[in-house]
Amino acid sequence: MTTRVSDPPLLGTAREWAVDLGVAVGVGVLLGLMGPFGSFFNGGPALRIAYWAGSLTCGMLLFGGLARLAGVGARRLGWPDWTMIPPVILVGSVLQGAPLRVVAIALWPGIARAVSPLEWYGQCVAIATTLVLAYYFIRVRPYPYPRSHAPAREGLVPVETAAPALDPGAVLYLRMEDHYVRIRTEHGSRLEMGPLARVTAGLTGVEGLQVHRSWWVARRAIAGVERDGRNLRLRLVDGETAPVSRASVARLRAAGWLAAEKPA
Repeated sequence: MTTRVSDPPLLGTAREWAVDLGVAVGVGVLLGLMGPFGSFFNGGPALRIAYWAGSLTCGMLLFGGLARLAGVGARRLGWPDWTMIPPVILVGSVLQGAPLRVVAIALWPGIARAVSPLEWYGQCVAIATTLVLAYYFIRVRPYPYPRSHAPAREGLVPVETAAPALDPGAVLYLRMEDHYVRIRTEHGSRLEMGPLARVTAGLTGVEGLQVHRSWWVARRAIAGVERDGRNLRLRLVDGETAPVSRASVARLRAAGWLAAEKPA
């Protein structure tokens, strides 16, 4: 069995954007009331709220799109995805900062004299840094590598070039590692992209159970059972140990897997 997982949408889902833009408007209203960077003295709260909510909404669209595209681009080049952060901040601050300054000066002409272009750019960078870092940790980093461009990693077989079949009878256990599943067989191990449930779905006819949210174990792979207080672990034939979640204990005991429990 070869597990195939669809790449995430290049620019995210409609739900993600709805949440992001809703947050932008909410933060814009808050900043409009607070009046940071001297804007408290620029007109009444309604005008400040309109300015900040509008600028943050546009910034969310710009930086959100740039962050996603740059993250995918970095991964396809085999670079760490965090390398997208500095260029997105610096370039995006220019793309948004220049037209935003024109709007601000049109609303409040005194800004042209009070804030130099360099100071304006610095303020844009300060705001963009917070926005891009949030996008990186919430929207970019959690996604797995695009399957056809995943960088080489030890033991990883790209999905397109993976073996066309997996012999269920040879599988000893499956273990989640980040966004991948480590498939341990009698002949070695390799990684497959995808959630654990998708990989275990192909192991029909094999006597095995999911013993933990990140572990599936074939019964024949168990060499013993260890207890350490209230915690149980399965000792496996290759020397590894698999944790047993408390929610799985009753199911394993009913299946007769824990008959050989021994203190650790």
